[in-house]
Amino acid sequence: MLDVMPGSASWAVPLRDEAGTVVDFLHLAATPEAEDIHGRRGAELVGVRTRQAYPSVVGTPLWQAFLQALETGETECLSGYEHVEDTDGVPHRSFYSLRIARLSGGLLNSWTRDDAVLRLEALLSRTERLGNLGWGRWNLVTGEIVWSSQLYLIHGRDPAEGPLTLEEYSALVHPDDLPVIERAKSEWANSPEPHEFEVRVRIGDGVRTIHVSTEAVHDVAGRPLEIHGIMQDVTDRRRAADDLAAANRRLEEENRLTADLQNVIMPVREEPHVLPGLRVAARYQPAETAAYLGGDWYQVIGLADGDVLLAVGDVAGHGLAAASAMAKLRHAITGLAFADHDPAQILTTLNRLLCKLRPDVLATALVARYHPADRTLRWTHAGHPPMLLARGTHVERLLHPGVLLGVFDDASYTCGTVRLRPDDLLAMFTDGLIEKRGRDLYEGLDLLSGALVTALGQPSIAAGDRLTAAMEAVVPGNETDDTCLMIAQVTGTLSPPAPPPHVRRYG
Repeated sequence: MLDVMPGSASWAVPLRDEAGTVVDFLHLAATPEAEDIHGRRGAELVGVRTRQAYPSVVGTPLWQAFLQALETGETECLSGYEHVEDTDGVPHRSFYSLRIARLSGGLLNSWTRDDAVLRLEALLSRTERLGNLGWGRWNLVTGEIVWSSQLYLIHGRDPAEGPLTLEEYSALVHPDDLPVIERAKSEWANSPEPHEFEVRVRIGDGVRTIHVSTEAVHDVAGRPLEIHGIMQDVTDRRRAADDLAAANRRLEEENRLTADLQNVIMPVREEPHVLPGLRVAARYQPAETAAYLGGDWYQVIGLADGDVLLAVGDVAGHGLAAASAMAKLRHAITGLAFADHDPAQILTTLNRLLCKLRPDVLATALVARYHPADRTLRWTHAGHPPMLLARGTHVERLLHPGVLLGVFDDASYTCGTVRLRPDDLLAMFTDGLIEKRGRDLYEGLDLLSGALVTALGQPSIAAGDRLTAAMEAVVPGNETDDTCLMIAQVTGTLSPPAPPPHVRRYG
């Protein structure tokens, strides 16, 4: 009989001890489709003893059902029976529905495994909980309404009160969102296509934002029969999106104010500065990835005695603190230059001021003073990239030692001197121009020098175009850092200058 039965079933006879007590069951037949928890199928189950194969069954409701059916002859049914089997110290749980009946001195057992259904239900419940969503169904013909348990939780409603009708739900919707509900009803009446919308709903003492995805089922005449919907509480997500939008608006406003403040502190001219003996072009480029005031700066200004001050610098960091220190350094250098201090005196004084008044600030600077009467340039720098001197198509580095500003309060600085010629170019810049992740500053300096050599070596470049050609050839190497660039071109014709002194180079 079992050979032709579908599903999982077996016939087992009781094994008794000397006192007649049932101590086990021996399986003597099984259906071909029968499968136990260990994966044994059909004929493999023949000869298996229950307690020996499944030791954890003793004392369970299943074992009691075996004994009860054997004694009374009444069919025993178990639904949702959880069987726990320990394999190598790891418990495995399985769920079954079973029927047990006495037959020919033994027990006929049939079973179905409920794990798949239970796993699906658990997965659906977990998905609803994690997504904070639930499903509902409204039958427009019978009035039947079904809500999932999570839908009750979302709306703070006791399941004993039952689900809400569409009219009751509309009464909870914020008055400003009622037109959304009316449009949804029109969509349900006229189209079987999915329709999505969001409404604000009064729940308890607060208002929640509910995202609704619905689909209407129509009869052959096109009349709506049922509404199926998924509702998701997106209040926190919308609040986060609103907060992000507000933050973006504030950031845009701060960016605009930052640009205005940067321009007030350090205005950039499109046209070159025309000063005694020099034409000077300058460019400031803020970092593309930072919405902050930068610490890079430059200064070019004619002094009272006819000399010209040229300076660039970089204050570590970003933000108002860096911008404040940058503005103070820039103005202090200008004031000291008008007081007839040479570049070395300027940096020595600035370093002492920083160490005393702003010990939290580190900065680099390059300061030069040009005397147009004899084309003499005196310069010094504090931990800053060197100037580049372009003479004809030859480019060399001008280096003079000097430690970072703000490190040692007793640091002192000295000046280097060079005699310039007409059409010489001086390039002064901050490290953002030559610095790039994965390469050192020396490589960046070489690349910058090469770009200037290439630009100035073009046959079409006339003497008057050298400044423009040099500015166009130089692009920042690091878009994540601010960059200042200043290039000065020597103008005018004086008596032949003395040969330039020896110029030291890196390396």
